Amino acid sequence: MTLLFGNQTHIKCYHVQEHRPIELTAPIKCCDSEAWLGFGFYFWREEEFAHYWGQDKKVFGETKSYDIHSADLNIENCLNTVFNEEHYLFFKKKIEETIQYYKDKRKSVSLEEINRFLAENIWTKLGVEGIIFDDKPTNPRYKNRQYSEIPNLYYKKRIQIVVFELKNICNFELFLKSQKQP
Repeated sequence: MTLLFGNQTHIKCYHVQEHRPIELTAPIKCCDSEAWLGFGFYFWREEEFAHYWGQDKKVFGETKSYDIHSADLNIENCLNTVFNEEHYLFFKKKIEETIQYYKDKRKSVSLEEINRFLAENIWTKLGVEGIIFDDKPTNPRYKNRQYSEIPNLYYKKRIQIVVFELKNICNFELFLKSQKQP
């Protein structure tokens, strides 16, 4: 499966982590059971949303600050559910089939179980190495944050990318150090 983002197979993206005294040399893999696209290395397509993620999720440690790292991602074998309708419909279909599979077996289903099933039975077998998805621009912590000069006009896609393997991440480096909440 070949996917192009425009004509690019590599795109610059941003990885956010809480600030640490020792600079990261590679992104940190998310293995949280609530990781909504499964276990992997998460990136934002735009710096703006990387800042929001840092402010919302990464300023609660000892340093009360976050770092943004940049990297070039090889997205050649990623599902692009944002700009490719065929990929989006395939992604949606596989999730719905997986949910039905659990229902047919009369098993309770969770986000972690869906992601694990897809990773082990679908994505790996088809050579899917990541997913590009349009995250929703809402956050319960900052209800008054405006994503547009026109309230509720969400014209900016909040694109998040999960890459499953380090081999698809290159030129990882510190982009902005020790950012604080505004």
